[in-house]
Amino acid sequence: MYRLPLCRLLLAAILLVISWSAAAFAATVSIVQSGSSSYTVQGNEMNGVAGIQLDISYDAASLAIPTVTQGGLVSGAMLAANTSIPGLIKIAIISSNSFSGSGQIATIVFASKKASAPLPTLSTPALIDKNGAPISYSAGNQSSDTIASTPNSTTNQPVQSPATTGTVTGATPTYLGAVTIPIEQQQQPASPPAPASAAPAISGEQIPAKIAEQPQPSGNPATDAKPEETKQYVTYKGILDRFQQYTGSKSFSAVVALFDKKVSQTVRQEPAVLLSDGQSKAILTIGIPPGIGSSPNFAVNGGTLVSFKRDNQSKDRWIVEVLPKRGVLRASVTIIAGADEFEYPLTVAPPIKTALPLDERGWNRFLNEVGTTTAPLHDFNNDGVRDYIDEFIFVANYMAGTKAPTKPAAALKKTIK
Repeated sequence: MYRLPLCRLLLAAILLVISWSAAAFAATVSIVQSGSSSYTVQGNEMNGVAGIQLDISYDAASLAIPTVTQGGLVSGAMLAANTSIPGLIKIAIISSNSFSGSGQIATIVFASKKASAPLPTLSTPALIDKNGAPISYSAGNQSSDTIASTPNSTTNQPVQSPATTGTVTGATPTYLGAVTIPIEQQQQPASPPAPASAAPAISGEQIPAKIAEQPQPSGNPATDAKPEETKQYVTYKGILDRFQQYTGSKSFSAVVALFDKKVSQTVRQEPAVLLSDGQSKAILTIGIPPGIGSSPNFAVNGGTLVSFKRDNQSKDRWIVEVLPKRGVLRASVTIIAGADEFEYPLTVAPPIKTALPLDERGWNRFLNEVGTTTAPLHDFNNDGVRDYIDEFIFVANYMAGTKAPTKPAAALKKTIK
């Protein structure tokens, strides 16, 4: 009988133990029933995880109208959930800090549930660290009485910042920005209460001159040594929002002028107006506040992050390429820079086929040919209503067909001073 040498047997045994240990301590994501119509997405051994993407399937015949709530384990992260497709829940979570230990990732509550409803199932989750590297995991469903509480880890392992040069391309770039934020339900951590001396509320039109106003020295070295900066979550108002709030003249020149004012002084989109045909891409030149120790993270809502790279001409400027989903009206890029988050809305509109000429003459016909409440004319987004959205789509299609002079990238403000 052939016998393996003792050294080879020992080596095989060691490798078996190592592989078993790696599997034993891998991150685990599971779904447990936590109430009559509620379920918990549980994460165990999530040390070092900074991005999570989950697809959860459920029986739409016995479970209906799910609502997703952020769990304590991922407190402070940005969570987005899409529950618009019956039978499927898509969840994406992104954070500038790594998670630690075990706990609840999310809670799902259904408005109605039949007694025979099976447990929702979790497909292959995607877990990545702050470097964008995939993290090993296991997934499965468990009954509510098999989960024991696991103490959170008391320390976080340090993680190096992602590379600050180069371009990531392809359908699944290995970077935190690869966690694609699903459209619909987006939750962000509440901004901490501002101190009495804090700056005025942000209008949403532009990033404030300073991220947070520093408290004035009190004369006490113990309290003045390390002033803390207040986190800010800034959501810019897009041009579609301007149309919604606009109450002025409906002349063609007046509505075209709504596109003139910049959405942000530190972000520029090229082309300035993009038709969401599912193929055209937007290039964003983004100025990052100076003094940020780590590279920024990017997440896309309503589209796909195609590539990103640091601008060769400025270390505080990044070039981000985004492909909006076909037919979307709202797409945005969330920028996580240090402790602060900014959401920039792209100017996008679905392309339209219409007998109206896309000019002032066609605009005047569009205003006059309204139709009836039950049969509106020129309802470009097919929602059964003639409103500001149809006005925006018409003008956006006109603007997309008008080639405006392109300003050089150097004209963009490089930093926030």
